[in-house]
Amino acid sequence: MEDETTKTLRKLNRERIHSIWELAKNGNLDILTGEERRYAEVMLEHEEEYFNQFEMADLTYNYQHDPDTEENPFLHIALHVVVENQLEARQPTEVYQFYDSMRKRKCSHHDTIHLIAALLAPLIVIALQRNGAPDVELYRSLLRKYKGKKPEKIWALMDKDLDPLLQK
Repeated sequence: MEDETTKTLRKLNRERIHSIWELAKNGNLDILTGEERRYAEVMLEHEEEYFNQFEMADLTYNYQHDPDTEENPFLHIALHVVVENQLEARQPTEVYQFYDSMRKRKCSHHDTIHLIAALLAPLIVIALQRNGAPDVELYRSLLRKYKGKKPEKIWALMDKDLDPLLQK
């Protein structure tokens, strides 16, 4: 059962996402701030997948996505933005090293961002379960471990390495 604060925050977030979407789809990115602009760009990259969710974000704020059966488009774009920000800042440095390695293996920019986000997401879940911060050292070590692997092999490795942590 959700508390009122969580519901209110989700409503405000979805309204903001919707307003950014309206500006983005109409080509008005120039009036957005840096972070808003990054969100708009990421949303446009995912327009084909999530058009309806972005269009209706301000009206469907009560809907909770089931993490076991569906992807949450709002979480997806938020993770995408986090990874883009990490790459821009080159922090942690292993993020950029991993990114560079994947691009040399002909993995697209977008697919590489998704790989990194898929690695980061469980670490965030674990941190939330433990009421703490994500384990940055584990994140760095996994990025180092996977950077020499082929992208298609990384998915199976992530399941093997991260599933036991999520079960604790």
